[in-house]
Amino acid sequence: MKKTLYLSIVCASMLYAAEAQLGTIDVEAQIDTEVVKDVHGEDIKSADVADALMKQSPSISLVRRSGIANDIIIRGQKKDNINVTIDGAKVCGACPNRMDPPISHVLTNNIDYITIEDGPFDVESFGALSADVKVKTRKPSKAFTGDIGLNFGSWDYKKVSAMASGGFDTVRFLISASGERGGQYRDGDGNDFYQQVNNYMAKGLNGDPEHDKKLKAQAYKPADSDMDAFTKKTAMAKMFWDLTDTQQLRLSYTGNRSDEVLYPNTPMDAIYDNSNIYNAEYTVRELGRYSKKLDIQIYKSDVDHPMSNFYRKVSAAKPMKNWLTTDMRGVTIKNRFDLDSHEITIGIDSSLRNWDGAYYDANDLFKGVSIPDVDTKNIAFFAEDKISLEKFTVDLGLRYDDTSITPTGALPENDYNALGGHIVGSYHPDENSKLYLGIGRSSRVPDA
Repeated sequence: MKKTLYLSIVCASMLYAAEAQLGTIDVEAQIDTEVVKDVHGEDIKSADVADALMKQSPSISLVRRSGIANDIIIRGQKKDNINVTIDGAKVCGACPNRMDPPISHVLTNNIDYITIEDGPFDVESFGALSADVKVKTRKPSKAFTGDIGLNFGSWDYKKVSAMASGGFDTVRFLISASGERGGQYRDGDGNDFYQQVNNYMAKGLNGDPEHDKKLKAQAYKPADSDMDAFTKKTAMAKMFWDLTDTQQLRLSYTGNRSDEVLYPNTPMDAIYDNSNIYNAEYTVRELGRYSKKLDIQIYKSDVDHPMSNFYRKVSAAKPMKNWLTTDMRGVTIKNRFDLDSHEITIGIDSSLRNWDGAYYDANDLFKGVSIPDVDTKNIAFFAEDKISLEKFTVDLGLRYDDTSITPTGALPENDYNALGGHIVGSYHPDENSKLYLGIGRSSRVPDA
């Protein structure tokens, strides 16, 4: 189990807390939290959220794997050390090589804003080791509105998108859809994927016949050298229903369909990458003195990701497909109430992930297991207390996780228990400055 300890002290002036206007994209920086607003705005063209974040946030860099579905690094931290949720739902990629990172399962044209919280200061999320990225998608409006987008870009990039929203006093709807495709991007020397891989192979030859034969076999077949880098289609539907003045039900679905995504820096490419996110949220306010707001969320996400070497020269002798799937289900219940100068949140967070993968040949004949059929089950209890004392604020958080990883067959089962939390203090000497001190501890279990 990985753990982290985070200690920081910061003095921030009004200059650093101000909101930066970048066309229609707003980046609002706070002490330990950054908010990227209006991600669906007209300044963002590509569907790739990682690329959009890299351009808008100085704390984020990009792991470029292809023309789409790239990954993010936040202050040097990457992969599962970064927790990503989409409207509170957790999405896990199926590929062990992260061809389909969590941030890739939502498109920029469907996003309202993104909150990025550095450090282990989120007790509501499972596995928020070094950063927590919360993606919030667009909300339906009561007024009838809509937009149509048509984009063109370098390397034969084309995109069309449409959104419609509207409703009544109590019920509101939103429907969004998009489709896009992009050609192979070129490096500084003007080389496309086919040429880049060939150049890499040539530099890696060492005279060993066996080594050189395997290396050359990873090159793309000439017949597939001019393929598009990716095609992608998406759909999103939402309904917000105000049951009463104090109760609201939110239902949503997000679907992503990517086809023939090329990854020149790996031996395989994605045949397709399909994902679905189902989300149901129920909120009730003012139940009593000890329940100012009660939130109940149930979600399910699944990813279907077969990758193959069918476009590579090696497939002539040994065609291979690695077909991987993952399924994530979760329930979160949290209750908030005020008590004197305290804002208290208590809750339960539970999730179950299944991960499975196997090798097949070109005729879909089973060749072996790549990822054992394994379940990761987590249940956690958390509490947070935000205390306001004139110029001082104190944030206390505590989370206890009980996690079990259960594979099929003779592989051993593993159990993990962890206690994490944080103490964050802030002092406001005046309206324009803030002193901040925080210490936190969090953990995550191995990938399974």
